[in-house]
Parts: sequence; C-alpha cells; structure tokens
Amino acid sequence: MMNNSGDRQKSSRFLYTSLTLISAILLGGLGKLYDESNNIALASEGIPVSGSGDAQLQPILQSLTQFMQHRCVGAAVLGVSVKGKPVGVWGLGRMKGRSTNNVNPACGDDMQAPLAPPVAADTPMRMGSISKPVTFAMVRWALKQTARDRANLELTDDQIEGMKLFDPEHYPPLIPGLNKQYPVAIIPQNLHAVFSGKVKFSVPVKDKNCANLNTGFADKQWQNVTLGHLLSHRSGLQRSAPRYGEDITANLPVLRNLKTPADFQSQEQLLVSEWGSKSISSAKNQLGISPSTGYFLPSPTLEETMQILAGRCLQYPLGQYHYSNTSPAFPTIILEQLVASGRYAAKMGKLETHQGSALEVFFKAELGISTTAARGIFMSQGLENIVDREPDKRDWNGQTYYWQGWDVKRPHCIWKGSLCDFYSWLNPQPGTINWSWNLGRVPFSSRNTDLVPGTGSLAAEAGVFLKFMSEYWVGGYENNPRIGEKRNQVWNRYTAHNGALDGTHAWAIQLGGNRNPKEWKLPPLDDKGRIVDDFGKLMMYSGNLPDGVDIFVAVNQNADRKCVEAKSYNCGEAYGLLDNFILYGVSQVNWGAIAP
Repeated sequence: MMNNSGDRQKSSRFLYTSLTLISAILLGGLGKLYDESNNIALASEGIPVSGSGDAQLQPILQSLTQFMQHRCVGAAVLGVSVKGKPVGVWGLGRMKGRSTNNVNPACGDDMQAPLAPPVAADTPMRMGSISKPVTFAMVRWALKQTARDRANLELTDDQIEGMKLFDPEHYPPLIPGLNKQYPVAIIPQNLHAVFSGKVKFSVPVKDKNCANLNTGFADKQWQNVTLGHLLSHRSGLQRSAPRYGEDITANLPVLRNLKTPADFQSQEQLLVSEWGSKSISSAKNQLGISPSTGYFLPSPTLEETMQILAGRCLQYPLGQYHYSNTSPAFPTIILEQLVASGRYAAKMGKLETHQGSALEVFFKAELGISTTAARGIFMSQGLENIVDREPDKRDWNGQTYYWQGWDVKRPHCIWKGSLCDFYSWLNPQPGTINWSWNLGRVPFSSRNTDLVPGTGSLAAEAGVFLKFMSEYWVGGYENNPRIGEKRNQVWNRYTAHNGALDGTHAWAIQLGGNRNPKEWKLPPLDDKGRIVDDFGKLMMYSGNLPDGVDIFVAVNQNADRKCVEAKSYNCGEAYGLLDNFILYGVSQVNWGAIAP
C-alpha cells in the first residue's frame, strides 16, 4: 500500500518526453477476466469505458478516471501487460467533447452539445515524443539488416552507436572494431559534406545561446558525433530546431538556388503537377495575388532543415546530456536512406504511401503486426480534411477547447524587385492558405508544420504499443544508450518515456528492478484512498511497484480551463502528474493474482 511520507525528497528517475495512450476501467469479480462488448461507466464518475482486462487492475483504472475527472479530460486509452503478456486494454471517455454529463462546471465544456460516441479500446492516440524510441529501434534494425544483407556482417548495438556519422576521412563511416566502412552510405552526400566541414553551410543562423559560426563552416564538434550521441541526446544540440518560418522556409531560395521568377515558377509547377492548377489559382485569388507576382513553394524537407541546422553551433559539449527534439532527425534520414521506399511513414495527405514505409515494414517484419495509415501505428496526419480515428484534440485557449489557427503548410512568397518576399506568409495578412488550398483557419492541432514522425507525430493503438514495449526499451539515455535496443525478456529494469503535443499527453512505462520509482508527488488522498482535486497542494507518497509491468497511457489534451485559470499551479505541472496517478494505481494492485 501507499503511505504518506510527508515532504521527503522525490527519488531521481528517468523522465523522458513522449506520448502514450490512456485506457479504461474494469469491473468484475476478483481474479476473473472482465470482457464486455458494450460500454460501461464507472458508477462514481459516469465515464464510459470499453475494453477488457483482469479485474485486479481496477485501482489503475480508478486512478486514471480520477485524473480525467479532475483535469476535465475528454478521452483516454490505457494498456497494461505483465512480462510481455497483455492483461488489459481499454478506452475511456468520448470521441469528442466532455467524457460524461457529470463534469465540473469549472471545466468549461458545452453542456448543451450531445454526448459523443465512447472511445473504443483500439482507438489510436498521438504519442508525441514516445515516437522517439520507435525511431531509435527502427534505425538499429535497419542498420543491422542492411549490414547483414550487403556485407554479411552481424553488427552489435555498440558498433552501430559508435559510428561517426560525419567523419571527414570516411564516407560511409567506419564500423568500430572492424576497421571497415559501413557497406552503403547512410547520410546523403550533400549533408555529409557540410557537417564534416568539407564545404560551407548555406545559411548562417543567429544564435543567442552560443557563438555564431563566423568561419562559415559547421561546428567542428559534428565531426566526432556518433549515432550513439544522437540516440542519447548527447551531441550538443539545443532542445528545439531552427525556426520553421524565419530560419528554414524563408531561406528556401538559398537552399534551392532560386534566383529568378522562372525558378520560382518551376517550384510552383511541382505543386501544380501534384494538386492541379485550379487549386493553386484559387489559392492565389483568395490571397489577392496575381499569377505572376506570387508563388507557392513545396514545404521544406527534413534534409533542408538539417542544412539550416549546420549554420547553428552546438551549444553543449559532446557527451553531455541535453534533451533535443532534433536528435531523431539524422536517425530518420538514415532510415529513409536504407529502406527501399525512401519513406519513414506515409506522406502527409497521401495515406496509401504508408505501405512499404520503414514503419510498416518494421512492425510487420519484426513484430508480426500489420498496420495501415490509420490502424496499428502510423503517422498522425494532422490535416483538417483527413478522416481521423483519434479522438478530437482538446486545448483550452480561454474560451473553448476547440479553437482554430492559421495553417503554415502552404508557404508562399511575393516577388518584389529582385527577391521573392515571404513577409505576408510569416505575418499573415489577410491569412495563410491551409493544406486544403483554402484561406481559412484550421483546428489548432492541424495548424503547425508537418512534424517529422520520427520526432513526435506517431499515433498508436494501446495494444500495438504494448507489443512494441514487450520487445524494445522505451527509455535509457545513458552514455551507452539503451533506448530502442531489444529487451530480450528482461523484466527487472525501469525505463520510461513521456510525450506532449497539442491535444495529447502520454506515457510509456516499463517497471522493474531497484530503479523503480519509490515515491512520487500527488494531490492529497481522501479517507477512502482516492486522489482529490487539489493540484495546488501536492504531497509525497511512497509505494512498492512490481517487476515486468508495462503501461501505455494517453489522454487527448494537455491543458484545461481549470489549470489555465489556476493561481497555485500551471497546466504543465498538472498534466506532468499523469504518470504519478498511474503509479499510485499500480501500487494498489495485487499483482500476484493477475491472469495474463
């Protein structure tokens, strides 16, 4: 049982940014398997629940529904397994709007709207940064498989991690311990040339965090960066990538050597070929741009983003841990170099291209799981005109959970003098054209850039991600990184990864061993052991956690009206307790009575 331990310091533990899926609750006799095709609701909260699992897991589901109730959460998914065997997968809440009519008026939900359909147990949810361990497992697999197929080499994880990606003397890189080069190029030659210091970068980036690169060449530290440094967030990269608008898109003319109106017209023709001339003409009419004075350009590619990154210094010493959302970029590029399709996942707006992607091939070949662009695990499209199996994303902006913003995926520039100016796109007047080629705002969760799937835009069903967790580590950012390595039936080691994006917050937790969390912060408990709604008054609690238990949980929001308006805590602190709610429930379970 969990005991109040006053103000004791919280034990250190691995906390990693990412996203998971949250699930539902279980009712039934002790030790019996509960399986109900019809949706049920917890008597106390009235939150609909679907799915199946061992009745002993009710404390975890109870903690999750308390979090949902306190934080006004509309939808969640939850999956639990023991030593790789699923013991419960659920969906909780509703696909849109409030989860129940029994909600706190302070949540700000529209109580006049009808209740939406309940969340099914196989409902996918965005994972955010939990996409990173998937990416790191995939790049290890692709490098090993290619070495085996091309050169009959059986490489270890240490050898893969030790390859210097931008060694100026070796392209492809040397394999540590073999004095052989990797059998094929794993970094595009143009990127290797600039990051290894052979040629100057195209665009300098003004950087307040460290010295600008006045020599015109990439930071020399890149020449010693290994794949392991990127997998462990120890390459020196800053947390965020260069700015999408000012740094990357506005410099596309430099990156693509566009100088004349004819050059820009040729770029626009690529979009005409893909989407039709009527779409582009209509978009220009809506903006008031004549055909010959303004141009639409294809969005920046990942390789172009990294070309810009070469003009930014590495802020931290090599080998020092600093989490970076840019770290998965080169592993993603390596994957795309090695798979036949050249794709990590489906292209945005092109669902059929999921087939043959690295994501589809990996899950089928390594885990025996068939996936599509909308089932299993896939890139969350984030487009307003794509049918979405995920629950509607929620985010309180002061007035509503379902606000809209300008999309940035259709950049345009206007020819002025001898330049094509991006000012009207960077500072939208009268607005920007969205992915559907219309001048209109889109749901907040669809307004941003097409986030690289390897970094954080994957979505998954809870049951599918439990299978991944049974085979691969989701955390482990040490100097010798464990993340993405095969688990090999080891159940006594603790790792975890969390993720947050617009409209989602998630956790993947692998419990086991002496590094299991032993105490954590929560709001106070009432006399029945339930967590009360007082996020401004946290207390430290302790509990015992089992070995070999994996948990995958995600909710469809990362902010609510109550935390936005709170004085004593903020939304980041409130949603950051999701894992602690789950751990409290785990500590109340009789794990010796669980039936896989």
